Amino acid sequence: MKFKDFLNSLIVESLHPELQDVVKNKASSTSKQTLIAKKIKDLTARGEKTGIEGNMPKGSSRAYLKHDEPAKVIIDGKSASMKIGTKVAIRSSLDKFHNKAEHNGMSLGEMQNHVENGDYHVNNHHRTLSQDEHGHYHSNEDGIFPPLIDHDYDKAVHSTVGHCDKITKSKFKELTKCESHPNGISHDDFCNSLERFHNRNNGRHWSTSNDFHLDHVDEHPLVQKFTDYHGNFAAPPDDYRQLGNLGVWKHPHTGQEHIVARDHGYGGDVPEAYRNARMKSRG
Repeated sequence: MKFKDFLNSLIVESLHPELQDVVKNKASSTSKQTLIAKKIKDLTARGEKTGIEGNMPKGSSRAYLKHDEPAKVIIDGKSASMKIGTKVAIRSSLDKFHNKAEHNGMSLGEMQNHVENGDYHVNNHHRTLSQDEHGHYHSNEDGIFPPLIDHDYDKAVHSTVGHCDKITKSKFKELTKCESHPNGISHDDFCNSLERFHNRNNGRHWSTSNDFHLDHVDEHPLVQKFTDYHGNFAAPPDDYRQLGNLGVWKHPHTGQEHIVARDHGYGGDVPEAYRNARMKSRG
């Protein structure tokens, strides 16, 4: 959901009073994004309900708010401004059928935030920027996830990440052109390759007429970066079929565009938690 549409859809009276004040102020819609994101983080840190939970489309478990103000960071020893956004876990319509007690008290949205941001190895080896003990960032050419700026490690209610732009199928093919694959690869081939890899890793071997073509796709640098992660974590790649779960992150210094998974929280126990909640919702 775009921020403008999100703002227009809010039932202001149902929001926390402090959040109402932010929504009603005279700031422009862009600067208001940052103010709302900051207020949400403040309220959740204090353990208070924001009221956003009742304002999102049915089935939504997280809201994403792009900040108008970039983060000031140090990347590879040089100052940089990086576009960022905040993901906030909200109460999904499925949450009333979700057993939080079986999942460390986390809602479905919190579980997704935890999967995305709670693993030390992922944050240090699979993001486009890794962060050192001084809070500075270092470029990682093998990264497939956007940089993590901030994360609520206690409750996984919110996280702030490097902002990613949307990607189209034509843009995907253009960005995947390289020496070994001068024409690039299609989004479908990318998904087919990762799904075949995942199936083989889980003992499901079968031959198809497309195997010879996919053998070549497997060698693409982007595919190899993703299979490195999925091979280590056994996470299913099915969500990449939805192009909206992928995006383009631009390096603040070089301007290089990287294809990344901008929504990758559907792993670990999350799929099972959603299945169980859906089954209970159907009676």
